[in-house]
Amino acid sequence: MTGDYRVFVGVFPIGDIVADIQALRLQHDAKTARITAPHVTLAGTYWRSGLATAENEAEAIARLNAVSPQIRPFDLVMGGVESFLPRNPVIFLHIEPSPGLLAVRQALLEALGPDKHSSRFTPHLTLAMRLDQEHTAHLLEDLRRSVWHTGRWVLRIAELGFMQRGPGDPGWRTIARMSLT
Repeated sequence: MTGDYRVFVGVFPIGDIVADIQALRLQHDAKTARITAPHVTLAGTYWRSGLATAENEAEAIARLNAVSPQIRPFDLVMGGVESFLPRNPVIFLHIEPSPGLLAVRQALLEALGPDKHSSRFTPHLTLAMRLDQEHTAHLLEDLRRSVWHTGRWVLRIAELGFMQRGPGDPGWRTIARMSLT
């Protein structure tokens, strides 16, 4: 399904490891790295009609603000390099589908409606997605011999971002933030 612009709700981790993740993304897929900061999409991507303005998402923002007091901070557990090969040339850091993360996703879906991943949600943090199949396979092999595959990181999440991107936008922009109580 297509429309005029897209929105999603995501987790944007903070901390020293995030700078390392972004450096890795810039090294292997600079275009993707420049479009949005390292994140995990929890609800979306939703296509919308009309102009890509925060005002056009006022109703969705109100629904998110109504549900956000019920959402608790949670630990984002990441580590291990995976891919969507051969279907898609995407390499990502695995995100543990913890009960806390899944509860947040469920609350977001109740507020915004089903998304494209409703039947099969794979939480992940994209490292590269614009490489050809061969380059993707080689990079995946290299990353699986690194700390990105063997390491585990736990980051406390206390905020979500509601993101928007129109057809002429160079990258995603935050149109609302939700603090988790």
